[in-house]
Amino acid sequence: MNPAPHGGATAVHHISADDVPALVAGDELLSSGGGGIDGLTLCVSDLLRRLGPVPLVPLDALPPRTRCAAVGLVGGFAPITELPPGGDEGALAVRALEERTGHRLDAVVALNSAGPNALFPIATAALLGLPLVDCDGMGRILPLIHQTTYALGGLPVTPLAAVSQTGDTTVLECDTPRADRLLRGVVDASGGAMVCAMYPTTAGELRAVAIREATSRVMRVGELLTRETRHASLLAGLARTVGARVLASGQVTAVDLPHPPGGAGAFPSMPTSIVVSDPAGGGPVVRLEAQNEILLALIDGAVAAAVPDVVCLLDRQRLCPVALESVAVADHVDVLVVPAAPMWHTPAGLALAGPRAFGFPVRHPGEPDPPEALDRPARPERPPRADRPPRPDRAGRRDNHNRHDTPGKGATR
Repeated sequence: MNPAPHGGATAVHHISADDVPALVAGDELLSSGGGGIDGLTLCVSDLLRRLGPVPLVPLDALPPRTRCAAVGLVGGFAPITELPPGGDEGALAVRALEERTGHRLDAVVALNSAGPNALFPIATAALLGLPLVDCDGMGRILPLIHQTTYALGGLPVTPLAAVSQTGDTTVLECDTPRADRLLRGVVDASGGAMVCAMYPTTAGELRAVAIREATSRVMRVGELLTRETRHASLLAGLARTVGARVLASGQVTAVDLPHPPGGAGAFPSMPTSIVVSDPAGGGPVVRLEAQNEILLALIDGAVAAAVPDVVCLLDRQRLCPVALESVAVADHVDVLVVPAAPMWHTPAGLALAGPRAFGFPVRHPGEPDPPEALDRPARPERPPRADRPPRPDRAGRRDNHNRHDTPGKGATR
């Protein structure tokens, strides 16, 4: 990522094909177990080689009236693996959105800079000859298109335009809470994945609601992962760069799927439970609960970390992220926690994307006790036993995506 000549706090950088490996490495860690994106990586690298670098512009460097829209994949990984995207879906979605709003865009924004959506906005900006704004609305992968700081700050998600790999185009306009449910019906009918342009807005409005430096943050993490060869140095660098802390270290001793996918009443995701402990015994037992991404970490049965913070696994021997699809018994891992943006730690943010939003009947570790609890004796919040964590309530897990889904897989993986 090469800086422009003028430098400074509002310096414009450029993302080239040479930056893609670092971007992907950082993406894999901050995707919270979301998995790899090899085919899309090749597509975006080729676009950048043919069309040249994409300007990565700080949000505060743009005039307030700069017209922007967020670009992101909604749907699953499996469809884009079976039928690789051409790379132009985001550009076509932007043109359809422009036709609906009557305004040309001046810049592209990421729905979330994780999973496939670390790359689709770059491809879109390259094809349209537009800059990419260095911000996003999640700071991680979340399953629903309204689980964003954009929506948290009051920006409407629609009108939005969605384009499939085969060119199906849909323009949708409705209230924000219904948008994801309506869109996913179209996505299912269009093959399981569509690239969308949504949240049409201006840079001035984004300044109050966006997570700044989202893309450059991913790239800084990736540069550490591709450069550091010592475990201690890598952990220290991650702590400095994104505030990562080691929640626990140990060996994976169990991986299981508590609920089989499919079947009547099944939720469109693939829950996974991972146990990390000292195989010799004596240390804490860590259990990770995931629905496409890791959402909850329990130590000896007590909630130690939870969404919207990023919980992820680092292979202690290879010094690389571990995806949920590839985690295996006997892996030696660090369980890392990366704090979410401050907006997510507000009461409204935790209501939208905290553990209860995914059906876990527990509070986020940083969440204060409810007022009524202050009159009762203090009691540590402990779900059932470490080997029997709280099961998500289906009613609270509405509209999640399948294991290979993203909103940003919908937006995210």
